[in-house]
Amino acid sequence: MSAFSLSIDYFSFPTAQSVDDLLYGDATSSLREVNWQSWEACIYDCIVKSKELMGQVKNLSVPLVWLLPALSYQSELKQMLQSSLQQLYPDQDQHFLFYGTSSAHFAVALAKKNKWQKVNVIALDTIYKANKQGQYSYQGVGGAVTTLEQQATGWSQTSSEIAPSVDFIKHNQLNGMFSRLAAQSQQLIDIIFAPGNGINPDSEVWLNELQLLSNLINEYTQYELPSYKLGQIGALEGLVVLYQLTTSPSIESHCKHALIISQEQAKHQCAAAYLWISEEVHN
Repeated sequence: MSAFSLSIDYFSFPTAQSVDDLLYGDATSSLREVNWQSWEACIYDCIVKSKELMGQVKNLSVPLVWLLPALSYQSELKQMLQSSLQQLYPDQDQHFLFYGTSSAHFAVALAKKNKWQKVNVIALDTIYKANKQGQYSYQGVGGAVTTLEQQATGWSQTSSEIAPSVDFIKHNQLNGMFSRLAAQSQQLIDIIFAPGNGINPDSEVWLNELQLLSNLINEYTQYELPSYKLGQIGALEGLVVLYQLTTSPSIESHCKHALIISQEQAKHQCAAAYLWISEEVHN
């Protein structure tokens, strides 16, 4: 079995009470005023938040994958966070993914590679939301505890690729990713979850590369732009998008092939494709 299900068992978010509230609730909910201090202070907050999240894990006997901030150019902070989590939870079979918004796709690929029937996934990252001044306001640290489980029918990851990027304009890797996807895929893409936030023009770079997917998209292809409503939610974004993909009746009834594009500002770009399969198709 290569299809999977994703359940969000616990959700801790500064501006929403649940993942459904975040996705379908009032997008104009009041912002918290939180002063950004430093990444060192943020890492400390993440460590504190991890204790709350670990307390909600139901099955401690299965592997645990942490989805963490994209600290690609801050190796000391990355090592500090990983070492702290290892010391706090020494009995856990832990795996650490520092890819921010793209981490969820690597968790799916890791579970598939290792043939895990069930795995705990914890996302932990900083939260920013757009304010009336057209700027991102820091909201604090959010987290989610999820269970990823293999099953016979549902969405299956068919490809996932990540590439480092110092500057999205000068070092755009999406053209290569999209070209390979267009050459490999034989099925039209029904829905695209794409980055973009309406604030930073660099976040729209993906639009320039869509022509490379001309053989896979048409006028019926749907587009979802989660960052426009959710803001920048880091490692939680990948899980929230997969949750929407795997649980929305409207998506399930109309879409069989999905593409999810992620961009971490000045970090990396990612493209992951998902296909709806059944046990008969898989066999």
